[in-house]
Amino acid sequence: MIKNNRGQVIIEWVLLMVISLGLAAILTKNLVSRDRDDGGVLTTKWNAVLRTVGADIPDKHN
Repeated sequence: MIKNNRGQVIIEWVLLMVISLGLAAILTKNLVSRDRDDGGVLTTKWNAVLRTVGADIPDKHN
């Protein structure tokens, strides 16, 4: 009976690892993708921040 439980624990562990890796891959693709046409959310927002900071003229006051 102990060997049967040990096999079940290994299978459950492998399934959890597969689910975790799949979720990590999906999150990575959607958040930090570097595609030019369809960038990730974080990459797109960071690019907008960099453009805003880069367009700032120090002597210009509102």
